Amino acid sequence: MKNDNNTNSSNQNDSNYTDLYSVLENFADHEPRHISPPSRKKETETDKNTKPTRKPVKNAKKRKKKKSGYKVLIAAVLILLFGSIAIAAMSGILLPPAITTNTSDVSEDAVESSVYEEEPEEESEEESKLSYEPTGEFKVDNSKLTPAVIKSLETDVTAKYIVLYDATSDKIIYQRNGSKKCYPASTTKMLTAIVAAKIIPPETVITVGDEIEMIESDSSTAYLIKGMKLKFEALMDALLLPSGNDAAYTIAVNAAKMYTGNYDMSNEEAVKIFMELENEAAKEIGCKNTHYVTPDGWHNDNHYTNATDLAKIAAYARTIPLVKNSCGKEEVTWDIIKDESDVSTQSSYESSANESSTSESSITESSVTESNTESSEDESKPADEETDDENYNYDDEDGEEDGEEEESEVSIPDEIYWYNSNRILQRGSESYSEYCDGMKTGFTDEAGTSVVASATMNGHTFIAVVMFGESLSKKYEDANILFKEGFKLYGLTYKYGADYNETTE
Repeated sequence: MKNDNNTNSSNQNDSNYTDLYSVLENFADHEPRHISPPSRKKETETDKNTKPTRKPVKNAKKRKKKKSGYKVLIAAVLILLFGSIAIAAMSGILLPPAITTNTSDVSEDAVESSVYEEEPEEESEEESKLSYEPTGEFKVDNSKLTPAVIKSLETDVTAKYIVLYDATSDKIIYQRNGSKKCYPASTTKMLTAIVAAKIIPPETVITVGDEIEMIESDSSTAYLIKGMKLKFEALMDALLLPSGNDAAYTIAVNAAKMYTGNYDMSNEEAVKIFMELENEAAKEIGCKNTHYVTPDGWHNDNHYTNATDLAKIAAYARTIPLVKNSCGKEEVTWDIIKDESDVSTQSSYESSANESSTSESSITESSVTESNTESSEDESKPADEETDDENYNYDDEDGEEDGEEEESEVSIPDEIYWYNSNRILQRGSESYSEYCDGMKTGFTDEAGTSVVASATMNGHTFIAVVMFGESLSKKYEDANILFKEGFKLYGLTYKYGADYNETTE
């Protein structure tokens, strides 16, 4: 009887497995079939009749058979699960709508939009990013100059912060407090020129707007008048020759609006964006301790640099033809644009900007006839040691209120004239040198009187950074002494001032 019972139980299990396999076959053919679960009652009765004995050997055999049955059931469940997933995938249930054959709910336009919508934005961000590369390593090399020359420089050059950079060897051959914090004053405008030149094409026409009212009182100005139309090249001269703070703000505001494409932003917001671009540019150029707050260099405790960083900025400025040429001009006259149709070459910025916003500023050349005469006369006179010509305000003595009343009556002139505040570039000056080709002066009470100058002879270029000079005239003397010693290294004789009056047999 025990054998018969075992046989019946085995037949019952075989019957169950047979039903499971037939279900899987029918499932693959997509013909659903109801599976009747085995009767628990029969199983219970069978289990009672075939209750295992306590013999260890037979119990082991039956456990093995039960484990084998469980494995088959688990395998069947897994087959059913993966089979349903595969069928669902084949019918498109798990695939994205954009690539399914059923497009009743998704149009072709929507599919294309989801695929290509973000690509133009990414390209735009890449194109709009300004890039800068350091021009050199600027390592200090004290071996270039002899100990005797260094000793004389310690005595003869009196400025507080000094760097003499040899662009030929890419070495700083002399420095004094070169890495110490100082205030840049209007030498800031070199970096303002660099960033703006990356954004605005030279022929771009810009109209001076009310951003010129953002300058501080007693600022040095280029005498820009609201409504003047100037090309960017002319405005660059207004920034770097007379050191116009009004030009600095006009450039900063328009460059930021052009960079962002937002011509409706406020002047304050535009300046903030532009200064962020300046500080990012300083870092990429290689400046380690520079942070600027204003585009014109008006004093702020958080607006600082050092002589080494200024040498790096000056060296980079020389790589941009527009900036380099402007820094080296002794004087310039520009015609004021009256009719924009007279400008043969105009950038797309001008036309798109004018259509986008009436409040947008445009850069063009500007001049006040009466102011020009006064400026040039005062520039040629020996300046008071307490007053730096670069930062002197030539406005009428009547005061701001009278100036505002006159401004409403002043018509825009036909041309404008600017003279470079850098005396090493001024012919007839006791500091003049024909080899000087830039770059920028600066003065505030906190920064003292300063000059960043460059000179070139026979393909060799030196940059002298003289910050917090002893006096207005002495800062130029300091720069010329540095140049003279530098060019001696290449067997060249640098002349300046009285050297041109020396007679030779």
